[in-house]
Amino acid sequence: MFKTLRRFILLKNYIVYITARAKEGRYIGIKAPFGYVKSGEGKARMLVIEESQAKTIKFMYDSYLHDIPLYIIKEQAFKLGFKARGNIAVERILTNPVYAGMLQVQGYKEYPGGIFPAIHEAIIDKTTWQLVQNKMKKPEKIRTILDENLPLRGILKCHCGNLLTGALSRGKSGKYFNYYKCKTSKHNNISALKAHNQLAEIFELMSLPQNIISDIKKSSVTKMEENLKSNKLVINQKKILLDETQEKMFSVEEKWIKNEISKDTYDRWYTTYNTEVTSCKDSIIRLSQVDKHAFTILQKNLDLLVDLKSIYNRATITQKREFVKLVFDSNLYYQDGIYRTPTMIDLLSRNHLLMKEKGLLLYNKKRDDFSIIPSSGVAGTTIEHLIPILTFFDSLKL
Repeated sequence: MFKTLRRFILLKNYIVYITARAKEGRYIGIKAPFGYVKSGEGKARMLVIEESQAKTIKFMYDSYLHDIPLYIIKEQAFKLGFKARGNIAVERILTNPVYAGMLQVQGYKEYPGGIFPAIHEAIIDKTTWQLVQNKMKKPEKIRTILDENLPLRGILKCHCGNLLTGALSRGKSGKYFNYYKCKTSKHNNISALKAHNQLAEIFELMSLPQNIISDIKKSSVTKMEENLKSNKLVINQKKILLDETQEKMFSVEEKWIKNEISKDTYDRWYTTYNTEVTSCKDSIIRLSQVDKHAFTILQKNLDLLVDLKSIYNRATITQKREFVKLVFDSNLYYQDGIYRTPTMIDLLSRNHLLMKEKGLLLYNKKRDDFSIIPSSGVAGTTIEHLIPILTFFDSLKL
């Protein structure tokens, strides 16, 4: 009984200790999570961003919000240096509040748990982290049986919002044909052959001419050069701040050596200045490095946008489904013999009026999306919007 009581007291003291550390914003794990290293001693010990790993963390979060399938995120993350091979290793990263500059503690009896703000620098902003949490909490979709003849089953939606099913139906001639159907009576009953031919023509009209591809490549190079120039200005500012803070830290050390301040005062100011110095150094290192991963993916796969119809036809059924979801942001509908969508990759929508004229697709753009894609080039476009689909292309290994 004495041993049981002793274990209980030790556990209680440990819970109090862990909760106190979390409330102070200090990381409570023994090993630093992927993306960070531990730096400093004693109370000044804290998590510091490990730059190369932080890029992988940002890639995971950004890709997940852009509907890149988890298996592709895992493949790309492994190439970037994320070696954890557990079945839910990426999911653990996506749900860990540490990356948003927060700490989570489990409650225990009268000791409340919760998420507390941390003193370490965040890799992901809190808004992005919360968006990922909201998305991961959504109920899983109904499992769809894959059929090469019905790749849009469970993806294409009826105008009423129901996902269309698919099955063989006997025609007037007695032959059997594939149809997409809505579970609601008298709604869609679409010939799969017609729907597939329309989608193939849509992808043909979405494909980009070589002159636009060339413009995008030039724009990406220009943007990288602009980022480098902007980073140099911020680096100079950080270096000035670093020098000023180090001078303050040396001054505090000198006053303590001369017994002009107490040990408590020294500890307090030294910790503050040391944290600032570490932050400045990390920022200088991060800004001195160029994130070439997205640039490499863009340059490597951009030419594939010349023939989207061919890409779709060569893909497996699983890849076709992911491709359609990416292009239309999982918002592809069918009504009165024509596809409809409120969302699609902007750069691929330049021929949407021609698609409408041909009875292929009605693009009712969301009102909060005001970017305009001129037919002559890529002015006004955001190159980052292409990264998710180009990352997807990179995984196809075509």
